[in-house]
Amino acid sequence: MYALFNMCLLYPLGSKATEGFEQAYVPINVGEITTFIPIELRPDAIVKLSSQELDGYTSLAWTPSPQAEYYQIHKFEGGAWQVVATQITGRFYRHKGTGRYRVLACHKYGCSSSNPENSNVSDNLDIKAFYTQNYSAVEVGSPVRVGWELTGATSVTISHAQNGGRSVAQLSALNSGTHAFNVHGDSTFTLTAYGFDGASKSTSINLATVRENPFLNKGIQSDYKQPLFGLNLDIIERTVFQDKHHLIFSTHDGKLYFFRAHKEQNKPVSWQQEWVLTLDGVVNSAPVITEHYLHYNETNAQGQGRTCMVRLADKANVTCSPYEQDALLSSPVIVNNDGNYSAKFTDSLAGSNKKAAGIYAFYRSGKVKILDQKTLLPKPQSFTLAGHLDHPVITTPTLFLNRKNIQGLSEMILVKDQDQVLGVAIPSTESVQLQSRSVGVLSVNALSESKPMTILWKGAL
Repeated sequence: MYALFNMCLLYPLGSKATEGFEQAYVPINVGEITTFIPIELRPDAIVKLSSQELDGYTSLAWTPSPQAEYYQIHKFEGGAWQVVATQITGRFYRHKGTGRYRVLACHKYGCSSSNPENSNVSDNLDIKAFYTQNYSAVEVGSPVRVGWELTGATSVTISHAQNGGRSVAQLSALNSGTHAFNVHGDSTFTLTAYGFDGASKSTSINLATVRENPFLNKGIQSDYKQPLFGLNLDIIERTVFQDKHHLIFSTHDGKLYFFRAHKEQNKPVSWQQEWVLTLDGVVNSAPVITEHYLHYNETNAQGQGRTCMVRLADKANVTCSPYEQDALLSSPVIVNNDGNYSAKFTDSLAGSNKKAAGIYAFYRSGKVKILDQKTLLPKPQSFTLAGHLDHPVITTPTLFLNRKNIQGLSEMILVKDQDQVLGVAIPSTESVQLQSRSVGVLSVNALSESKPMTILWKGAL
């Protein structure tokens, strides 16, 4: 039968060690026999001892030892360390005199060894910064790292309160540093910096964890085909684009998803996620797909809008227009004349060389910008519908190509204004070129102002 060794709690048996401390023992069980073995047991030494001299006195402050019951203060005099104070239960002490000091952490079994000597601290106690390094929303169970910048601190603690409990971390980095905590609920982090003679300063950070989205409708599985069922995504319904091969949509947390149709013989079509793109803002309307690229409008938290495009195959080559101080709630409208670009646009005005080609961005205020199809840089001349609209532009305008060659109708852009629709003439290439070729102060001022678009007709819905 193997001997069973069981390490238990320490027992003082009444015999005395040197220097008036008790001897610590550890019991070892071998079968039914218990043997007590004497061991040396000392508390951890303090991490740092700080000092500050003023008017012939030295103020001492130190980082506490977790096992200490009290502290001894020593001063180096006459070539040896002399005890100047015993049974100090706090974390600071003021002594008349100057010189070299050390502080020993003690309990009934002995005092610490390898104790640091004092280092002078001249800066005033101050908390320069206390922050979290997590910039995104914090999930329950995830780690959070907090950081700090301090001056004049002699010891530092951070308490973490969550779910009715509280833990305290004693920090060794007194000037600056970071520390990681695991978060399991809404949390409050409180940093306390201690100085001399009991001085202290505190500051707190409140951190909320991600809540379950109350708008996320998980739905009920039915007999109908539901390709988005079970994805647990907060999808913006008006951003959904689907054709035979592609499924694209955006979510309220600022992401753009692309799924591709997958077909196996004698099996229904399934949708497989190709990629997800993290946006700078939110997409509010369905993207526009071309042969190789996906075009979309996004608006950030400051209400600034821009148009972007990304390569459909691998979400590479993300290109965006400059931000405009105006929201973009509609989809891009593509007007193409020659089709000589790497992406052949599905809606084209091939042969209509008089129309200004580009990607049209219809902003909420009614401003219209024409963007270069390759670079998404805006053309010099912008346009506006503001004088003809009663409401903001939230519905994507429609490009009418007159493919049936209806007599008396030309290509135009149809703009919905709540209960009415406007037929808007597509700007000509000549007008844009004439504006961009103009020179002089007058033409610069003209280009800085949006030119009104031509309204061909207006009708009620």
